[in-house]
Amino acid sequence: MPNPYDPPQTRPSRAVLTSRAMRLRCPLCGVGKLYHSWFKMKPSCSHCRLKYEREPGYYLGSIYINYGLTAVLMTIGYMVGIVMKWAAPSVLLWTAFGFTIVFPLLMFPFSRALWLAFDLAWDPPDASDFVAEE
Repeated sequence: MPNPYDPPQTRPSRAVLTSRAMRLRCPLCGVGKLYHSWFKMKPSCSHCRLKYEREPGYYLGSIYINYGLTAVLMTIGYMVGIVMKWAAPSVLLWTAFGFTIVFPLLMFPFSRALWLAFDLAWDPPDASDFVAEE
């Protein structure tokens, strides 16, 4: 039986891939869920059968998304807080420290989903990226 989703004929745009990823859905078809729970990703899409981990160590790049966003937001927030004199520097420092602990945990599934969407945009899937029919 052929794959129900034929990527070469119906390749989504980068905006669509990103939008689906931000909803934690399969970026390729938009139907299957990416996660069992907040930190446990499914191995493949239940609808189009796309393998979510395309190679060993695949999600290492998502760490850069998570770290970069955390660093930029924390730096901007701290600098604005200092300039606007919202609080004492020590209070802002402890707030920034707390932010750097909590925010990456909240962003974890989204950074992985974005990594998958970006990768699918630049490296479209081929037959080896799908789970074989059982």
